[in-house]
Amino acid sequence: MPRISPLAPLVDLATRRGSFRFQSRLRGAASHVFAVDIYSHLRERHPETHVGYWVFPLPEGEAETTIGLDLTTIGPGSVWRETKAGREAAIDSWSNPAYVFDPVLGIQLVLRKGGRVLENRFVTGRVGGVEVLKRYYHDVHADGGYTPKEPFLFELHAAMLRRLERLFLTRFPRGGLVLDAGCGRSLFTEIRPDWPFRIVAGDVDLALIASRRAAFPQARWLVSGADVLPFRDQAFDGLFAGELIEHLEDPRAGLREFRRVLRPGATLVLTTPNRLRLANLADGSERPYGPDHLSELSHDELQALLPAEGFEVVQVTGLHLELLLNWLSPLPKLDRLQRAWNRRWAIPLMRLMLAAGGLAPRYALDLVFVARRV
Repeated sequence: MPRISPLAPLVDLATRRGSFRFQSRLRGAASHVFAVDIYSHLRERHPETHVGYWVFPLPEGEAETTIGLDLTTIGPGSVWRETKAGREAAIDSWSNPAYVFDPVLGIQLVLRKGGRVLENRFVTGRVGGVEVLKRYYHDVHADGGYTPKEPFLFELHAAMLRRLERLFLTRFPRGGLVLDAGCGRSLFTEIRPDWPFRIVAGDVDLALIASRRAAFPQARWLVSGADVLPFRDQAFDGLFAGELIEHLEDPRAGLREFRRVLRPGATLVLTTPNRLRLANLADGSERPYGPDHLSELSHDELQALLPAEGFEVVQVTGLHLELLLNWLSPLPKLDRLQRAWNRRWAIPLMRLMLAAGGLAPRYALDLVFVARRV
């Protein structure tokens, strides 16, 4: 049984203020050290992406604790423990007043004893906001976009491109008009130079769109958000939302907009990380797969949400099954193929596990949904 258990997986920090609760079960509490340690999610570089840490005593036995946060100004008083007597300040802290917000914060609940980490539990801090997202995407694309360097990401990306090429050629009509919403660099341009249909690609980053238009003039490029699309009703014969919906603050509204611009019978191809992938289920957490994922959805949630928003699900598959976890560790459950074994010698194992995701999409790392606009 875990010693530290968050009672909710997410705290909304859109206003930079919020709170969360957790349950603790400790024997010899005085010999333990508990800290709330906050970084940009998946970008843990001290000090630039480190918001800070705050240390608090925890009570003996079983107890519930409320932690308050006010990150409008970052300092020793930004994180506190709520008690019946009011706010209790941290007994030790370090903070970074110069921190620049990323879309998602990783709030780590770290329990140590004798200098050794016993447990590290995770709460998602969702910041969001248009300006935060724009700055983050500009920085990502300035560094070359999402081009993977490690073997695992390269294999995942290559497997996804192969699967999408087959879907695009079979599901989008020849001579039709297809929208690549929230395109980034556009996977259409990474797969092949020509398609038997016309492509319109939109993203919020003006500099990125200008560079892609110069490199791939055969597509129509424009600056456009993905949650409010600047097109008339029923304008498109197909729509690709590739790793997009998890970036929207309201996925339901995004699906409504996708449906609005699609003709009846038109096809939506949607890819997204699975909120309840195997590693998260084993860990009992909802750790986002990306530092800008505001609204990850599970396989079952999408199976219900798509029909509710006017789509008929016609095909579902998945990529990668995280079977090679550190199953026996009390620390976060992490896929060895994406961590210690992310080496060239493990590529055959990676390819095997990538294919296994198609056999059990409910537990896969990444989901691929094909749906028809009703």
